[in-house]
Amino acid sequence: MKEADALVEAGYDVHVIAGDYHPWGHEADRQYQGRSWTLERVPYGAMASPLRRVYLGGRKRAAELLSRWLPGEIREVTLRAQHWMIPELTARAVSVSADLFIAHYLPAVPAALRAAERHGAKVGFDAEDFHRGQFHDGEQDTPKARRTRWFEETYLPQCDYVTAASPGIAAAYADELGIKEPTTILNVFPRSERSGRTPPNELREEHPGSGISLYWYSQTIGPGRGLEMVVRAMGRIRGRDDDTPRVTLSLRGGWADGYESTLRSLAHSVGLEDTQIRHLARTPPDQLIERAAQHDIGLALEQPNSRNHDICVSNKILSYLLSGLPIMATDTRGQQYVHQQVPEAVQVCPINDAAALAERLLVWIHDSEARRRAKRAANRASESRFNWGEEKKRLLGVVKRNV
Repeated sequence: MKEADALVEAGYDVHVIAGDYHPWGHEADRQYQGRSWTLERVPYGAMASPLRRVYLGGRKRAAELLSRWLPGEIREVTLRAQHWMIPELTARAVSVSADLFIAHYLPAVPAALRAAERHGAKVGFDAEDFHRGQFHDGEQDTPKARRTRWFEETYLPQCDYVTAASPGIAAAYADELGIKEPTTILNVFPRSERSGRTPPNELREEHPGSGISLYWYSQTIGPGRGLEMVVRAMGRIRGRDDDTPRVTLSLRGGWADGYESTLRSLAHSVGLEDTQIRHLARTPPDQLIERAAQHDIGLALEQPNSRNHDICVSNKILSYLLSGLPIMATDTRGQQYVHQQVPEAVQVCPINDAAALAERLLVWIHDSEARRRAKRAANRASESRFNWGEEKKRLLGVVKRNV
């Protein structure tokens, strides 16, 4: 959405072709109605008709079986095994005349390349993740991992340019594929989202009302996200001394099945009260920044359980900066990069070390002036570097060189 808006503002005509899979996505997309770019959806999964779902699912399963038995990679089989709708996405892309086709996920790259060949256009790819790095060590030899590497090695070198969502992703693709190092375009947010997006009565209810609110958000609140470490750290902080403010963990998102009881049981086992784990419902994306700003400390808890998670720069850490929050982050390579840029606003701690996390949090919990300095540093960084107004200049520079 940010890219489409930026290109329209720069004078380009923009047409978006998007997979249509989630029913809830239509409701979320209503906030973008009235934009000066057009949107065309290609339905599959839950959004396709029952007969269409059966056909697409059967085609994908048949292709997956064939790909396991055929020698090497057969292009048409591999395409259908990788994703449900690559042929349909390709057909829609080919029907649109354009000077530049930009793909935002791997299944879109062959569609963009075929359309560009038809229209004599150029192709860009925005690597939001290091896709081969999304697989754990034990998954590297799975059919999906092999297909992913084949996609990258076959199609990415054909693109006229590649951009990446973090310096680590850019360096990894340049090293693995022998391509020119992609331009890094961070997935930061517009400064306009800092205020005026949330009903005031709802904004007043964001903070628990007293003490320190540690804030974390995601689509899903579940295991393996670092939350257990935070709860254990809160247990160490509890009752440290009479001057220690009450600490609340404010979580926004939907609970994974069974996880709420698991996390609350852990909280009880370390002496926390039930009200110290606080659940906040999902919210429209353009309200995330303003709501986050009502809390005291943002938690960026990326876990290096894959190479991609280790080198990415998460949306969380970037949204907290724009919110003006002090940030406590795990020391993945991607988050170390942000810490090095803004050391006063972003502190890092070892992964799975609750004792170290407790000690680092206590500095900000006890020292309100240190929190204010961290907030000022975050605000300065978001004004000068970590905002979409700055990053879109890089995007527009890349596009201008290719059209």
